[in-house]
Amino acid sequence: MAAITSNEIIGASSAIARPEDIRAAFTDHKEELTWLAEFLTDDELMASACLIDARTLTDDNMDEICGAALASWPRDATICSALDFRRMRISELAWVYEHRVCCRPHRPLSLEMLEFVVRHSDAIRLQLDSLCRFVLIVCGVEQRSASDAALLLGISKHVVEVAYSRVLQALEVMYCEEFLESYGNVRA
Repeated sequence: MAAITSNEIIGASSAIARPEDIRAAFTDHKEELTWLAEFLTDDELMASACLIDARTLTDDNMDEICGAALASWPRDATICSALDFRRMRISELAWVYEHRVCCRPHRPLSLEMLEFVVRHSDAIRLQLDSLCRFVLIVCGVEQRSASDAALLLGISKHVVEVAYSRVLQALEVMYCEEFLESYGNVRA
């Protein structure tokens, strides 16, 4: 399955975004983009390189970015850049996930669970492998379908569904542990 290209992410629109608006989008959301890159790559130096690469990708495609895509473009470019750094590992993990069974239906994360992910991103990052972190971001946070995620990641839809099932299970366990701890109970 072929991976999606940055040009396919951009989409088509008649109104091209202005260069200063595109640069401002990266500057205004630097903290969030840094968090995203660090969460996906699990490496601070790689995340910094990822953000530089995302800006370069943006500069290279400046005349193609439409105004409607401006809100999501910095995140999409950051995800694509991080994916370039982790593509080999994701391919290795995909082979393992291909032989597993999906046990949970695909559903987007609730607002409460999204807030939980942000609050506990360090613990979640340690709990999940690279593939699961990408699937969590693409399917859970960005709320794209398993098919779209599979196309972006260059893996099968089945692998995305199995990985997302693992993500949901891990998040539910962590959420329940936090709930129990908040009531003074010890971890199960």
